[in-house]
Amino acid sequence: MIRLFWHQYQPAHGTRSALGTQSCTITAKLASRRTYYRGAGGAVGQDVLKNSRKSRTPSVQNPSLALLGPAEPEMPSNPITTIVDSPKGGKRQGESALQSLRKAMGDAIKACDTLRIWQIYREITDRMLDVKHCPFSPGTYYQILQCFNRANTAESAVWARMVYQDMTKYHKPTIQVLNMVLNNMMGHEDVESTIDFVHSEASSFNISPNIRTFNIILRGLVLSGQTKAAQRMFEEMRAGSLPHRPDITTYSTIVSHYFNNGLFQEADKMLKDMLKDNIKPNIYIFNTVVKRFVKQKDYTAAQRVLALMNESGLKPDLVTYSILIDGYANDGDEEAIAKIQAEMALNKIYPNTSMITSMLKVFARVRLDSDIDGELEEILKGLPPGEMNDLTFGVLMNVYGKRKDLDAAMGIYRHIVSKGREVHEVIVGSLLDGYVRANEIQSAYKIFHDHFTARGIQPTTAWVYSILITGCCKQRDLKVALQHYDEMRSLNIEPEKTICSRMIQLFLAYHQLENAQEMLRHMQTTKMEISVHTYTMLMEHMSNSRNLKGALRYYQAMLDEGIQPDVHCYTVLINAFIRVRNFAACDRTYEQMIKSGLEPTLEALTSMLHAYSLRSNIGKVKEYWETITDMGLFPDHISFTALMQTYSQQGNVEMVEFIFKDITQRKIKIDTIMLLTLINAYSDLPRLNTGRIDEIMGIMEDLELEPSSQYYALLLDTFGRHKMPDRVVKVWHQAHSLKKVLDWVPTTSNLLYLIESCRERGYIDVLHSVWRVATRGSSHSNQGATPFMESMGRGSSLEALPAPEVLFRPEPEVFSLYLNALLTHNRFSEIEKLLEEECREMRLTPRTEDFDLLFTGLAQYDFLKKELESIRRIVVERWPLAAPIVDKIILNTRKI
Repeated sequence: MIRLFWHQYQPAHGTRSALGTQSCTITAKLASRRTYYRGAGGAVGQDVLKNSRKSRTPSVQNPSLALLGPAEPEMPSNPITTIVDSPKGGKRQGESALQSLRKAMGDAIKACDTLRIWQIYREITDRMLDVKHCPFSPGTYYQILQCFNRANTAESAVWARMVYQDMTKYHKPTIQVLNMVLNNMMGHEDVESTIDFVHSEASSFNISPNIRTFNIILRGLVLSGQTKAAQRMFEEMRAGSLPHRPDITTYSTIVSHYFNNGLFQEADKMLKDMLKDNIKPNIYIFNTVVKRFVKQKDYTAAQRVLALMNESGLKPDLVTYSILIDGYANDGDEEAIAKIQAEMALNKIYPNTSMITSMLKVFARVRLDSDIDGELEEILKGLPPGEMNDLTFGVLMNVYGKRKDLDAAMGIYRHIVSKGREVHEVIVGSLLDGYVRANEIQSAYKIFHDHFTARGIQPTTAWVYSILITGCCKQRDLKVALQHYDEMRSLNIEPEKTICSRMIQLFLAYHQLENAQEMLRHMQTTKMEISVHTYTMLMEHMSNSRNLKGALRYYQAMLDEGIQPDVHCYTVLINAFIRVRNFAACDRTYEQMIKSGLEPTLEALTSMLHAYSLRSNIGKVKEYWETITDMGLFPDHISFTALMQTYSQQGNVEMVEFIFKDITQRKIKIDTIMLLTLINAYSDLPRLNTGRIDEIMGIMEDLELEPSSQYYALLLDTFGRHKMPDRVVKVWHQAHSLKKVLDWVPTTSNLLYLIESCRERGYIDVLHSVWRVATRGSSHSNQGATPFMESMGRGSSLEALPAPEVLFRPEPEVFSLYLNALLTHNRFSEIEKLLEEECREMRLTPRTEDFDLLFTGLAQYDFLKKELESIRRIVVERWPLAAPIVDKIILNTRKI
C-alpha cells in the first residue's frame, strides 16, 4: 500500500487517483455534516462538539502535572459574541468587526487556545462567504494548523482537516502543511483512510513527500497496532524501494515501539541494523534502552548503556538521570541515588520538579521507622520557585502515608486547602491510604465523608473505593464494604481488580462462597486481570473446607489462563494434600515448585516438615529443619510447633519439653496450638502428669490466649482417657462459661467421655446439656450468607421465617452410652421420650445391643415391671420387627 501510495514517479498536477476519489468522498461527507450553531460565543460544528470538552493546550505543559494541577478558572464570556451580535451598520462597521476578530484570532493563536481559534475561524469565514478573496494569509493558516497539531486531540484533528480544505481553495499547500495535517489525523482517524487522503492531496498539488512524511506514517501504523505493516514499510525504506531511507527518527520510532511492547529481541536487532547503516543512536534511543533495563531492574545493563553513550560522544541528560533515579527510588536504593546526584552536580545538570518528585519516592520504601524530615527539607529546597505542584504534593503525601505519619499527611492536606487550591483526588486517596495502613479505619471513613459526601463531590476513579474496601477487609466488615461497592456502581465507576479481589476475600471470610464465585465470574466476563493471589484465596478456602477437588479446580483454572503459581500458591496446595493425607502429592507439588525455579519460603518448608511429621519420618523432618537453617531462615512458632508434634507422636516428651524451652529462650511467640501440642505429648503417657497440665493451662491464662475448640476437645480426651470424670465435667463447665460462645461441636470421643463421666458421677443436668449439643449442634446462631444481589439491596424484601429445630443423629456409640446413663439413674420418663419422640425425629433405630442393654436392666428387677411394660409397648409400636428380640431378651433375663 505504501509503495503504491508514494510511487517513484512525480504525480501530475491536478490528477487524483482512485484512492483520492475515495478520500474526496469522505471529505465531502465530512463537510456536508457541518451544521453550525451559535454557542459558547461562536459557531461550532455540532458533530464535533456534541460530546467534546474544552481543549486548552498551552505551548509547553507536563501532562501529569495537568492531571494533578488545580482547575483553571473559567474563561469569561466570549468577547466575540458582542462583535458578532452588533447591528451591521455598513461596510465600515463590518470591516471594524472583522479587524477585531482578526486581533482576537492572533491572541488565541498566541495562547494556543484551540477552541477559541476554531470559534473565531468560523465567525470570520461565515462573514466572508460572499467575499471572493482569501480570508487568511498562508502564514495565518499555517499558525492555525500548527496550534491544532500541538493540541493533538480528536476534535482538533477534524478542525485541522476542515481548515486545510478551506485553505486549498486559495493557496497551494506545502509539504510542511500536509505533514502537519497528516500528523494530526494519524492518531485519531483510520490509518488507511488518512493515508488515502494525504496521497490524494499530494497527487493533486504535485507535492513530493519527504522523510518526515514517511516517519509520521510509520508512527501511525505503530500506534494503531499494525506492527507487521510498520516492519514491512521500514524494510522497504531500508532496501531503497521507497524514495527515502530510514533516518534516526525512523529508527527511534521502531525501537521505542519494540521496547514499550516487550519485544526486546526485535529491538536489539533493530539497534544492530542501525549501526550497520552508520546511523548513530541519539540521546532519545539511548534513554529508551536505559528505561528498558531500569524497568527490568537490570541496573548493570543500564550502566553499560551509559558507558556506550559516553563512547558515542553523548552525555546523559536530565531525562537519563530521571529514569535512573525513578527506578532506584522505586527500589529504595538511597546510595545509588546519591551517586547520581553527585554525577549530575559534576556535569552541571540540575534537577527539575519531576526528578525531585521521583527522589521523594524513596522515602516511601526505606527507613520507614526513622526520622527523615531534615532530608526531605533539603530535597524540597531544590525545587524551582513556585513549582511545588500537585504531583509533588501527592508523592509527599504518599511518603507520609506509607510511613504512617498521619499528622504530617494531614498537615499537607490542610495546607493545600488553606491556599484555596482544589485538592486532587489522588492526594485525598494517598491520605486515606495512610490512615488505612495505620489501621485508623474509622478516621479514614470520616475523611472520605468530609471531603466527598459532605461537599457533594463524587469520586471519579475506583482507587479511593479500593482503599476504603481494603480498610473493610482489615476490620472484616462486609456490610460497609458492600455499601461502598454499591455507591461506586451507582456512580458508574467500574470496579477494578483490587476491589474485586478484596470483595472475594471478604465473602470467603463470611463463608459466602457463592458470592465469591459470582465476583470471580464478573472478573472473567469483563476480561479483568485475575492475580495468582485471588485464585490462591479460593484454593485456600476450599482446602480449609477439605474440598480438595474444589481447590484443584481453581488451580487448573489459573493454569489455563496462563497464570504461573507463586510459592504461596504451591504452599496452599501442599496443605490441601496434607489435609486429605495424600502425602505423595505433597512431594510432587514441592518438587514441581523447585523445578519452576521458585525458592521455598519458611511457610513452604514448614508445610513439608509437617507432612513428614504426620508420617513419623524423623529423618525427613530433620532434613527439612536443616534446610530451613542452611537457607538462613529463622524458624517461627509454626515451624517449632511442627517439630514438637513430630516428637510428641513418638512419645518423646523430654524432646518436646526441650524444644519448648528453646522457644521460650528465643522469645518466640507462643500460641494456643503450641500449648496444645505440649499437652498432647503428656496425654498419651500411661500416667498423666496433672501438675504439668495445670502449669500449661496457667501459661495460657498468663499469656491471655483465647481458648479454642481444639483446646477444650483435647482436655476432654486427655482427662477422659485417664479416668478423671470430675476434671472432664470441669472442662465442660469452663467451655460453657466463656463470654464468647465457641463455634464448637464436640467430637465423638469428647461426647463419650462426657456422658460416661456424667453417668459415673450422676451429673444429670450436664448429661442433658451434652445430649442437646450431640443432637442439635453448637448453640451459636448460624447466619446464612445473603446472595450477592440481595445484599446489594436488590433482593427480596420478605423476612426469613425462623427455621424449625432439627435433631441430628448421633453416632451409635453415643446413643448407647446416653441410654445407659439414663437407665443407670432410673430416668425412665426420659427413656420413654427418647424412644417415642426423639428417635422418630432423628430417624434413628436402636441397635440390638441397645435393646439388650435396656431390657436386661429392666427385666432383672420385679419392681420395675410397670416401667418394663410401658417401654416395651413403645418399642413394639415403633419397631414391630423388634418385638421377638425384646421378648427373647426379657425371657432370658428372667430365667437367669
